[in-house]
Amino acid sequence: MNDALTSPTDEENPWKQALEGTGVGVWDWNLVTNAQTHSARWEEMLGYQAGELTQGYRDFVDRVHPDDLPRVQTDARNYMAGLVPTYAQDIRIRCKDGSWKWILARGTVVERDANGAPLRMIGTHTDITERKRAESDLRALNTQLQQNTQLLQTTLSSISQGIVLVDADGRVRQFNQRACELLDLPMSMLAQHPLMEDIIHFLRERGDFGTDAHLVAPEARQHLTQSTQWATNNYPSHYLRDTPQGRTLEVRTQNLPSGGLVRTFADVTDYVQSEAARQRLNTLLDATQTVAGVGAWERDFVNNTVYWTDGVYRILEVTPEDYTPGDLASTRRFFTPRSQEMIQLIPPTQADGEMTEHDMELEMITGQGRPIWVRIKGRTTWNEGKPQRRTSVLQDITERKQAEAAIRESEERWKLALDSTGDGVWDWYIQTGKEFFSPRLLQMCGYDGTDLENLSEEFDSRTHPDDMDALQRARADHFERRTPSYTIERRIRCKDGSWKWVLSRGMVISRDAKGLPLRMIGTFTDITHRKESEALIRQQAFYDSLTGLPNRRMLRDRLEQEIKQCNRDQQQLALIFIDLDHFKEVNDTLGHDQGDLLLVEAGRRIQACVRESDTVARMGGDEYTVILAELTDSFHLEGILQKILQTLSQVYQLGTEQVFVSASIGIALYPSDADHIENLLKSADQALYVAKGAGRNRFSFFTPALQEAAQTRVRLAGDLRTALQNHQFHVVYQPIIELATGAIHKAEAMIRWDHPTRGLVSPTTFIPIAESSGLIVEIGEWVFQQAAQQVRAWRQDLAPHFQISVNKSPVQFHHDGAGRTPWSAQLTAQGLPGDSIAVEITEGLLLNTSRQVVDTLLALRDAGIRVSLDDFGTGYSSLSYLQKFDIDFIKIDQSFVCHLIAESTELALCKAIIVMAHALGIQVIAEGVETAEQRDLLATVGCDFVQGYLYARPMRAADFDAFMAAYQPRPLCNQ
Repeated sequence: MNDALTSPTDEENPWKQALEGTGVGVWDWNLVTNAQTHSARWEEMLGYQAGELTQGYRDFVDRVHPDDLPRVQTDARNYMAGLVPTYAQDIRIRCKDGSWKWILARGTVVERDANGAPLRMIGTHTDITERKRAESDLRALNTQLQQNTQLLQTTLSSISQGIVLVDADGRVRQFNQRACELLDLPMSMLAQHPLMEDIIHFLRERGDFGTDAHLVAPEARQHLTQSTQWATNNYPSHYLRDTPQGRTLEVRTQNLPSGGLVRTFADVTDYVQSEAARQRLNTLLDATQTVAGVGAWERDFVNNTVYWTDGVYRILEVTPEDYTPGDLASTRRFFTPRSQEMIQLIPPTQADGEMTEHDMELEMITGQGRPIWVRIKGRTTWNEGKPQRRTSVLQDITERKQAEAAIRESEERWKLALDSTGDGVWDWYIQTGKEFFSPRLLQMCGYDGTDLENLSEEFDSRTHPDDMDALQRARADHFERRTPSYTIERRIRCKDGSWKWVLSRGMVISRDAKGLPLRMIGTFTDITHRKESEALIRQQAFYDSLTGLPNRRMLRDRLEQEIKQCNRDQQQLALIFIDLDHFKEVNDTLGHDQGDLLLVEAGRRIQACVRESDTVARMGGDEYTVILAELTDSFHLEGILQKILQTLSQVYQLGTEQVFVSASIGIALYPSDADHIENLLKSADQALYVAKGAGRNRFSFFTPALQEAAQTRVRLAGDLRTALQNHQFHVVYQPIIELATGAIHKAEAMIRWDHPTRGLVSPTTFIPIAESSGLIVEIGEWVFQQAAQQVRAWRQDLAPHFQISVNKSPVQFHHDGAGRTPWSAQLTAQGLPGDSIAVEITEGLLLNTSRQVVDTLLALRDAGIRVSLDDFGTGYSSLSYLQKFDIDFIKIDQSFVCHLIAESTELALCKAIIVMAHALGIQVIAEGVETAEQRDLLATVGCDFVQGYLYARPMRAADFDAFMAAYQPRPLCNQ
């Protein structure tokens, strides 16, 4: 068994001979006896004659480099133990002459025992010394190139072989990233395990091999450019090809026992194609000179010869066949006389060994007679004060010169066009700070050429301070390419000190190699009139046209801003609603012009009570709003409120008239009373409602109870809409007694609401709600109809001239005629005369001089319906409307009666009212009489009628009938 292992069979000799033919050494190792035989090539590879080495495995181990031996032994054990799939090593082996040779050692187990233990292993040694040396040289070259440029250093730092493993079906199984980099393929493509023929087809279609296969070595051309079927047996094992990017790849293919192969790719451009690289560089240089219009020119002063490159031929439009440069005189034909003079300006002498540089732009004449512009830049070498050699680079700048001329012409046209539009032009050289201004621009701001230096700081220093930040931001955005152009509206101080609004627009037209701006051109457009118009529009949109105060829209905007500030600074603010008391009476009696004067003065007085930073706004009519920000304490706030009330209640001099008004104020605090703007406005309005209801000329803070009351009003308003249909209302009547006779032939009708859940709701609660919602029209109409029916019965049962008083709200007057039957017509339809009803109105209605109110009152008079003026003395009392309208009764308000005693001020006022009324033919009714003393005092001063709890409370009709049946008149004879 062991002998068989050490002697190769006849079947094995052919493939060993084949391997010998490839230059690969073969070894055969008996793992049982540790005997090892080597091929002749194996020994020759180390410098020995065939058969010279006889120690078998020891010959191999003793010659392995000490640093490699542990790795060799470890890897061999791992392989035989099945820990690694292959045995392949790059190792150093000592040759006969003592030198070291790099060997690629590969091996495989070819025989195992029944338990799977390895018995025999056969392998090869491949001399890779040259490859290792090449790799070392290539690494050295890469290191050198990395020092030249950072980009090349980054690229070459990761250079290694690219590897692609292909299975027997021609499908990619394994690859590394370097293979993708060298082949310029996405990793995702190889990760899908494509067929190798698909990759070749992809590269072929992409043009990697060139249209005529000029990029591929001859031995691989047919396979790469024509083959359509994958086959490992006809694939070239080693070839070079150039990539379209100009790199050279070394491609190696190693077939595998499984039928697949391993393909490696190495970038060997700098190692094997240095001459080709130099040639490409020359070609690239020539192409660059062609594209850039550049050529090289060398003049030898010693030999009086001139040499130039192909680029000069192209620039001068001649060919080597047409002209060969000789001495300097032969080249003068291409220079204009002016150009020859400029060349002569080059310094004639210079110290020995020194060089002078020259850079000039000249006009030349080509061989075709065409004038061109060239830039000549170079240097001259001197010796003993004489020029020796002059090397120059010529660049065709004709297109640039033409473009500059076109730009100058375009700028002239542009400036002319701008002058015609009235815009001013500025031209700023950014690096130097120089800036040039057109005459129109200077004239726009009142300057002339002697007022300003041509520096950008000149106009910057005249920019309004509030506009400087925006100016700098706009410039920076354009300089850093964040905006395509520069545009800003700013104010410029003119020579006379005034400010002018300008629209400044511009654009960077040139930058340096680093992208920094060099020159910027722009215009100034006078937009002062536009800005003034915009300010006027803004004034009209956000400010009250009468007082100049912020209007409702501006107030809301500022309130939003102040709330945000409060949230940031953890502070509070006060929102104050102010309503002028009795302003309507002033406006109606003195006219709108006088009323406007009062509104302006009231706004000024409120402003004087607060800080300039606080907002005072007019909401419309006689309503004002104040925002007190940065509120510190309630004591300070109450002081401001008292000051506002005091200053508003002082006399107003309106022309020749002196007027007094007061104010009601509602206050809500943020954030304690509301968490956002809508609730804050509602809270302040609710507080104002309470202040007005509490007697006016006072202020009221919002409380949760106010919110609850407001919600109650809302709910009551909803309930009111169904109360009439659900028969929740009823009418009560209070008798009115004639003092002279004690007789009762009058009564006042009053409405009561029996709410299904709240019980009896006071008229003082629901009547204002009905008036504000408009429901008072329908409710008042119902009360009138109930009273008309009742007075018809009482005229039959109680007294022929019985009269019922019915209250009529101002809201009802404004809705008269809107498809409703007049009260007079309804009375006629029931067969009742007009004097069966007396209409009670308030003083405020008489102050309304609208045609509708006047016509309605006159219609009542014409129909015989009596008119009673209710609550006299509590409003804006005036004799003028008593004379203007036929008033039948005046009702003295109960506030004058409740404190009535002998020799009191109230008694004197009542007497004055009665005397005045009687002088005008008007009878007087006193309300709220609760004591006999009050009744008797009123009788002594001549009052005609009284009404109050002294006689009876308001009662339903049936109770009224019973009351009248038991009532005994008691005349008072004091009158």
